Amino acid sequence: MSAISTSLPAFERLRSVAERVWERIDRSMLRLQGRLDTPSYDRWLPYGFAIVQITVLITLVLARFHQLDHGVETAKYAQAAWQIGEDLKPVTTLAGGNLIAEQGSLILYPLGLLTSVLPRIETLLIIKSIALGLTIIPLWRLARRHGLLGIGATSTIVFAYSIYTYVHNMNVADFAPAVLAVPALMWAVLSGFDAKPDRTMQQNYDHQVRPRAKRIMTLAIIFALCCRADLGLAVAGLGILLLIERRRWVGLIALIVGLCWFLIAMYGLQRGLSDGAFPFLEPYVEFGDTPLGVLWGILSHPVRFAQIVGTQANFQILVTLLAPVLFLPLTAPRYLMPAMPLYVLYMGADVPPGRLREAAQTVPMTVFVFVATVFALKRTGRILVKQVRVERRIILALLLTAIVFFVRDSSTTPYTEPWQWGGRDETDLARVDAIELIPIDEPVRASVSMLPLLAERLGVYELDFSIGEFGGEDPEIPVPLGDRLNDVIAEVTSDVDWLLVDRDLESVEGLEGQIDTFRVRLGELGWELQSKNPGLDRIEVYNFTGIIGAVPVAQEEPVDLFGFGQIDEVEVGDGAEGSQDADG
Repeated sequence: MSAISTSLPAFERLRSVAERVWERIDRSMLRLQGRLDTPSYDRWLPYGFAIVQITVLITLVLARFHQLDHGVETAKYAQAAWQIGEDLKPVTTLAGGNLIAEQGSLILYPLGLLTSVLPRIETLLIIKSIALGLTIIPLWRLARRHGLLGIGATSTIVFAYSIYTYVHNMNVADFAPAVLAVPALMWAVLSGFDAKPDRTMQQNYDHQVRPRAKRIMTLAIIFALCCRADLGLAVAGLGILLLIERRRWVGLIALIVGLCWFLIAMYGLQRGLSDGAFPFLEPYVEFGDTPLGVLWGILSHPVRFAQIVGTQANFQILVTLLAPVLFLPLTAPRYLMPAMPLYVLYMGADVPPGRLREAAQTVPMTVFVFVATVFALKRTGRILVKQVRVERRIILALLLTAIVFFVRDSSTTPYTEPWQWGGRDETDLARVDAIELIPIDEPVRASVSMLPLLAERLGVYELDFSIGEFGGEDPEIPVPLGDRLNDVIAEVTSDVDWLLVDRDLESVEGLEGQIDTFRVRLGELGWELQSKNPGLDRIEVYNFTGIIGAVPVAQEEPVDLFGFGQIDEVEVGDGAEGSQDADG
């Protein structure tokens, strides 16, 4: 008992010291916030934050591109931009048709004109980073004007956005026009609320923002819709939110424009460019073959649709969207509502797994998660005169949680050592050297890592050994590659005169150590090895010459073709020999 009584005074002294230190920190933060909480700082601080964010994002995305970490998506948009700059239709070989039909991204036309005088891929990636960074400005103003938050709370929200997992994932992922809509949607939200300020809104803003709010909102909506046609559903959802918030005219405009453009794009633009098909409905064929048919099928079979969207992977994505902001948006659910219909449809789409693959699908949710966070903090705080005071413990928890989930989930987490990005090893240099051997006007098929650097040509194709994987008696069972070798060879050599084979393909399941067999067969079919890095033996360039190579001497042991199956002898099938087109 005496020991306990002796230790209590020490504990009380320690607690007293901690409380005094916290009070001093609290007073210092209040004084700093008071100094910064002026119209002048309020006007210029978001621009400072935006400049810092843009600089960081550009540095990261260019570093990742420099080490050849972008793939098919970046390549196909770069090819489309190049075609537009050359006064051609964006009918890309990588997309297999007119790229506008895929997502209705009319923004490609001004991007194509811009990149015709600037470095193409770098410009596309930089524009994407600038768009993500500029979102800070309308987010800041929304928090200050309509969230009525202080400088401290607003800065915390902006900081949480700047390290938000999906902001960084969208930045370093392959280029997607939808990402450019992030600031446009945020400006549309801000302008919609500016069009009819609340009574509690700071009076010194009324005369500045209200007259031009409708014009800014109109431009922001048009820009967002040009980035991706199905964002019309998000715009329509914003219209419903504004109607609920008693901003009737701007709400009605957003609702009508969003729905009309969504229907026009689906039934007119995209369908017309894809020869009458609905390319975006492929994931929902079991529910219907038209947009309205799919909608009716989903409503008629809600349990089945719930099974499709309610997967563990989708649940994890939803958690990653909400957890970095303390799940605060769930306390203001109506501000999440505009993004939910479109996001549910995205979750039902067959998007390949991976933290970067679904990045562009999170555009509407990213915007409205932070909109909802602003109004959630407004609800949790206390209104003091013209400003909401948020409990500092909540601000600190939000700050720490944002940091934790950035470190855990972001593609630029310190665990990936992003400061080491940007370098090129010997293999990357070999890839660049190999690309220089390909004439600019000749079609080529290449491994994914080299596609972006080959995009500025009419014919560029992905080298994909999964072609023809199915096709046996049971469509669910893959046919062994040894049994379909001629078909695979015919496919990868069709329409092209050049092949660039990256020996990273040896890491693909079933191809381990089997690329040598592929090389032998190419020689037998008239493909000549033009170049090979002698040190690494990694990047191989083949040109179709028509000079048939020597048939290998028959082996006593059966030839194991690609490790999938065995045949007793190597033969040149008629289908493979005839795979080369007349131009080859």
